Amino acid sequence: MPNDEPLTPKTGLVVPQAPALSAAQQAVLAELYLPLMGPLAYSLYAALRSLQSSENELSNRRSHAELLGILNVDLPTVLAARRKLEATGLLRSYYQQDELGAMYIYQLQAPLLALQFFADDLLSVLLLDTVGELRYQQLAGDFAAQPIDLTAAKDVTANILDVFHVDSQKVTTPPLSVQKVRAQLAANEPAEDHSPVLSDDDFDWQLLGQILKQNYVDLKQVASSRQLIITESRVYGISEIEMAKLISEVASLTTGQFDENQLKLLIARRYERPAVSSQQVATEATVATTTTKDNKASAQFSTAEQQLVTYAKQTAPYDFLSALKQEKHGFVTSGENRLVHDLIGRGVLPNAVINMVIYYLLQNRELAALNRNLLETVANDWQQHGITTPEAALMYLKQRKQPKSTPTRRKNNRPTRKEIMPKWAQQQQQTESGKQPAQTGKQITAAQRKRLADRLAKLETNSEKED
Repeated sequence: MPNDEPLTPKTGLVVPQAPALSAAQQAVLAELYLPLMGPLAYSLYAALRSLQSSENELSNRRSHAELLGILNVDLPTVLAARRKLEATGLLRSYYQQDELGAMYIYQLQAPLLALQFFADDLLSVLLLDTVGELRYQQLAGDFAAQPIDLTAAKDVTANILDVFHVDSQKVTTPPLSVQKVRAQLAANEPAEDHSPVLSDDDFDWQLLGQILKQNYVDLKQVASSRQLIITESRVYGISEIEMAKLISEVASLTTGQFDENQLKLLIARRYERPAVSSQQVATEATVATTTTKDNKASAQFSTAEQQLVTYAKQTAPYDFLSALKQEKHGFVTSGENRLVHDLIGRGVLPNAVINMVIYYLLQNRELAALNRNLLETVANDWQQHGITTPEAALMYLKQRKQPKSTPTRRKNNRPTRKEIMPKWAQQQQQTESGKQPAQTGKQITAAQRKRLADRLAKLETNSEKED
């Protein structure tokens, strides 16, 4: 996880020289990467290219203020755009301090070729969720090579040795200058950037392999599609048996191989279903509560909180999000689905904790829809504090609320916000206490009521004078 190092407009920046993009790379950047990262990140990539330094000397640095002037935006906006470039593999950022002060080194990365992009599980799934199935198929068709039938043609291409005279001894033993250039280029070659690898400790690959073997599916291709299978199973809560059925549906009966794009489309059609009803969620939550009554570790939580914890553990993030949006009489947007995919793809938080992040933002913070900046901020904070279970998430939220509940005086006379729990988590709230709030048996007299009114009027007058 990258560190949030200090960044101000005065912080220096250096952009080392990077090779120019080919026409094919520019097309991939505009057609495939732009929908994922947005126009601002796209502009930032172009702005950084304009700030490249041919000398590659750290002393020859610029300031972020110059970058802000080019883009005409504020620093948080540039930081958000930079993170998108980093997430899509187009930028690597390094922080350093020396005698001249703090500095960032931004190494621009070339976009993948179209074939590599569509072969990447995370990028292709994100693109599908962003542009939709119809546009995804159009883009795949635009970048698909149209081979020409050469079976009847004769290859008359000239060989290099037929055209140029080359000393055979120099080819066998390259000159020293050639060897030096090779070594220099090899040293400057950037390390291969690997996509984030999700943990698959809970996925039974042996069971999946046994089922697919019986269906004559190519297991070598299954192994090469490991990242895609893990990503989809985590997002939608697909079991090994269900995943085996899905793969078998798209696999060829003759070769046993399957098209990964077809598998993604099948999963998208089947699992991006309308949100389940709140009545169904309530029924599932009630059943889940029965299994947690004997769990002594959850004794410190209320019945509603136990329901929430159990449901978060047993529900896939997409279904959990759908249930909450249905409870709020809303729907899951394509942007929210993309955010969930992105967070799961990073592999930093378990599904149950991701569900708690979603619950915190939509219920406690009362957001109408998930916000990328808030989602990443909360997830980053919880990951730094080692939150790995929904119970730990609840305890962390309670600990953060405790200092705020001790003062009796409220700022700006704003009423204390009541924590909201969804209806399906409130069903047994009354049975938990078994009591109604106690009522006082004392009645205030007319004189006491008049004195109280006079005091309130005096307090309001003093408050107006202070304002």
